[in-house]
This record gives sequence, structure tokens and C-alpha cells, in this order.
Amino acid sequence: KAVLQKAFPALTFIVVVLFSFTNCEAQSVVGKWKQVSGKNYFTPEAVKNSHGHLQDVMEMSKVDAIDDFQSDNNLIETITSGGTKTTTTCTWTQSGNKVKISIKGHETLSGIVSSNGTTLVLSVETPVSKREWTYSKI
Repeated sequence: KAVLQKAFPALTFIVVVLFSFTNCEAQSVVGKWKQVSGKNYFTPEAVKNSHGHLQDVMEMSKVDAIDDFQSDNNLIETITSGGTKTTTTCTWTQSGNKVKISIKGHETLSGIVSSNGTTLVLSVETPVSKREWTYSKI
């Protein structure tokens, strides 16, 4: 659990990368989005192998995160945690309902998007979990 909490800011950014929104229609993600909540959905195998450290569904620690998807295809994420502000810049592209985010030094991340214009649900699939964040447009 301590490892997840320490890695949360970096995981937040990575999670922002892979998207699944509440609507089926693809809409542009351009704009500023503030994180409202986050959840991890772990596979039964991950829960079993955690020796009691993981549950099927776990709320993530609240972090003050703002993701600014700019129309020039830059993404600026600002995370404030414990009085420390961290800003990361990367690039993004969108084709239909698919988004790709390129972070220097990391593999390109891909996801599926849709939005109702005011709420954004970001979902990242990993081998052991699905991480899901809810954002509101600001």
C-alpha cells in the first residue's frame, strides 16, 4: 500500500493516458480537467497474490490533479500533493474515440475516449488492474 501511495502521482499521470469516458460518442478532450476521484479494480489473481493488501475495488488517495489537454496537442498535468507541485508536459493525439499520449522516456499509452462535455472518466487497463479516474471540466 505504501508503494502505491508513493507512486500515486506518477500513476495518476499514466492513468490520464489511457481513457474510457462515460459516453460512447467521441468528443475532443481539449480543455482543463480536475480530478474528482479515483478507483482501482484489481483482478482476482492480483487480490489473491497481495496477501491481504488489495481488495477487488479500492478508492485511490485524493490528489489535486489538473490535466490541460491543449489544442496544439500538448498535455500539461499539474499535481499538487503535500504542498509540492509537479508539472509534466507530454503530447497527445486523438483519432475518433482513441487517444494516444507520448511521455518522454516512456512507452506511448493508448486509450478509448468519450465525454459528455463536463465529466470525463479515465480508465487504464494493466495486467493486474483497471485504474479509473473521474474528472470534471474546469
